[in-house]
Amino acid sequence: MPGSIVSVKSLSVAYRSGGRDVPVVHEVSLEVAQGRTLALVGESGSGKSTVAATLLGHLRHGSRIAGGSVVVDGQDVFALPARELRRLRGSTVALVGQNAGHALTPSMRIGRQIAEAGGSVPVVDLLEQVRLPRPAELARRYPHELSGGQQQRVAIAMAVAARPKVLVLDEPTTGLDVVTQRGVLDLIAALRDELGLAAVLVSHDLGVVAHMADEVTVLRAGRVVEAAPTRTLFTAPQDPYTRRLLASVPRLDDTGLAVVGETGEREVRAKATVPDDSPVAVSAVDVTVDYGSARAVHGVSFDVRRGEVLALVGESGSGKSTLAWTLAGLRTPSGGTMTHESGDLARPAGRRPLSLRRRVQLVFQNADTSLNPRRSVGDAIRRPLRFFGTADSRTQAAERARQLITDVRLDPDLADRLPAQLSGGQRQRIGIARALAGEPDVLIADEITTALDVSVQADVLRLLDDLRRERQLACLFISHDLAVVRGIADRVVVLRNGVVVEEGPTDAVFTSPGHPYTRQLMAAALKPDPDALPFVEGGTGDLDWEDAADPDDQWTEHGDGHRVRRWRTADALVTEGVS
Repeated sequence: MPGSIVSVKSLSVAYRSGGRDVPVVHEVSLEVAQGRTLALVGESGSGKSTVAATLLGHLRHGSRIAGGSVVVDGQDVFALPARELRRLRGSTVALVGQNAGHALTPSMRIGRQIAEAGGSVPVVDLLEQVRLPRPAELARRYPHELSGGQQQRVAIAMAVAARPKVLVLDEPTTGLDVVTQRGVLDLIAALRDELGLAAVLVSHDLGVVAHMADEVTVLRAGRVVEAAPTRTLFTAPQDPYTRRLLASVPRLDDTGLAVVGETGEREVRAKATVPDDSPVAVSAVDVTVDYGSARAVHGVSFDVRRGEVLALVGESGSGKSTLAWTLAGLRTPSGGTMTHESGDLARPAGRRPLSLRRRVQLVFQNADTSLNPRRSVGDAIRRPLRFFGTADSRTQAAERARQLITDVRLDPDLADRLPAQLSGGQRQRIGIARALAGEPDVLIADEITTALDVSVQADVLRLLDDLRRERQLACLFISHDLAVVRGIADRVVVLRNGVVVEEGPTDAVFTSPGHPYTRQLMAAALKPDPDALPFVEGGTGDLDWEDAADPDDQWTEHGDGHRVRRWRTADALVTEGVS
């Protein structure tokens, strides 16, 4: 490619294991020109992060370059002496990682951290450049005083402080809600154009890739299986593996979960029908939750029936995870009632009787941090079996643990392995098996597929759907991915700043969203289509709206349980959910 600033030629990377070389990257070649973005995509273990890291001269412990070269701005990265390599990092190539909250020093003010990144651009100017409000004030804050989106913008400011020529973006928006994600991606694109940067994007989110990339390289088991301009790859993929990846992406118009064949054929599975007489497993009425003087949840009510999936959606800070943790007993509500058919859920988990505590279980977002790295995954399942008394002896607990591992569609022989010896998707299945150890009838799934690649995500979602059918589980499903919600949820509750603004059957809410905030969320969702229409901030054009609900008249009813919180434009009250 003429004018390429990044040139990777026949790169091979291997690590030593058992006295022999194990290849992880096989003769990968790619080029990136200034002002262009190349995306590396593929499943976990495909080698995409390993390839991207070589642009900064990084290799995992025990790895080595087995062949080929990595040239950035005319410099052979792995031929540079240590001092020159340090100068390359930051001044020529900079990294924006996945979790800015982990990358930022918690005890150091934001301004000082940006200043330490180097460069001659003043800190306040950098914060303005990444579109952060009141930059002088924000520079004096600590990382924990910023939202996730603000933290990621600070990480971007640090990356561009020394005016690098190449940005490596390693899953830069994973874990962000759709509106924040769209804002961060648009910022990166604007900075790329403004500063003439070349960018290498690593992402499992093909919606992000379609929105950001000019070219795409698809990796599988360390090999390039397809490379093409973005529009060509999305409209006419050639390799069956690429077609399968694209077909696995959930879509906003899917009315169920997609079942994808090996060569990319796609069939949407109809949702399970929840009988009208299905009993209510858990009920929340006018629940409020406070953090000190700040109210995180304002008078939220909902029921979840046996065999039903109820989804909570909204931006970061909307209160959806707070509600989930409160239901699980990890927080105490400030007001209202939360009840299970077996007892009161308003008490913290430690004060609930075991017979009730085991009935409501939580699957955590990140199985990597929720599983003890020093204990086998079988032990992680056996412990709750013994704690809740669902197994009478160690022998029975071991047998039940193997059965639960089988129930989540894994080989029971994995019970003896440590979490690090499993893939991300396998660890998440173990997290589900551990939650099932108490034989619950309510399962809370808090962003359980956020960090998973699309094909593994599809498998985990189908597993969850199968389990709720087989066990008649009531499932509270929290997600910022609206396409995932459309495929798995029977009903949806939309939260904004701790207040329900819309609720109803999933198909009704998605086909006829009545609240401007719901429309904004849907407009911001990235589709796996490079030709998708651009996002308009606010989701309803320039519509200026405000809440118009009062205690005696809060809702506009649309039938069949679909209702919208009343809102008004600048000059009129909206009574039918449209302007």
